[in-house]
Amino acid sequence: MKTQIIVLALSLISLTAMTQKINQTKLDDRIERSILFGRVTLDGLNDTLCANWFKPEFKAYEIDEEILSDLMGTGLSGLKMTLVLGTWCHDSHQQVPRLIKLLEAMNFPMSDLDLYAMDTNKQAPGIDIKAIDVTLVPTLIVYKGEKELGRIIETPKVSLEADLLEILK
Repeated sequence: MKTQIIVLALSLISLTAMTQKINQTKLDDRIERSILFGRVTLDGLNDTLCANWFKPEFKAYEIDEEILSDLMGTGLSGLKMTLVLGTWCHDSHQQVPRLIKLLEAMNFPMSDLDLYAMDTNKQAPGIDIKAIDVTLVPTLIVYKGEKELGRIIETPKVSLEADLLEILK
């Protein structure tokens, strides 16, 4: 019985250590303010720390309906996306809410979108930033299965809709 209790306790400790914190904040010393850090969710972006820039940009963005129609025809099955952002970054303040609005309009399953917030030192727990070669934020990486199809880095070349359509063609 004693052995079972010890095994159970060690299992719980291991499980707790492996559980990744979501929507954690930290004080970023370089900018002297709190930021989101590590794995984040849409709830985290809509929360008070980010709401002042996320909500207005999300509401104001007008999606190109013609390109949206083309995007809907590309098929979303098997797609996964990783978005690395900085809640301290102007480009993220502008592009992330727009991208989320576009993905929602496409009926992209948000469970297939992984969101990570890095600090100003380009670090984020839960993801190896160097391994996925992210140096600028926001960076959206689109995958089909394990294969990377393309990226939108910082700001779109044409528009979010057009750039995403080009990746998905």
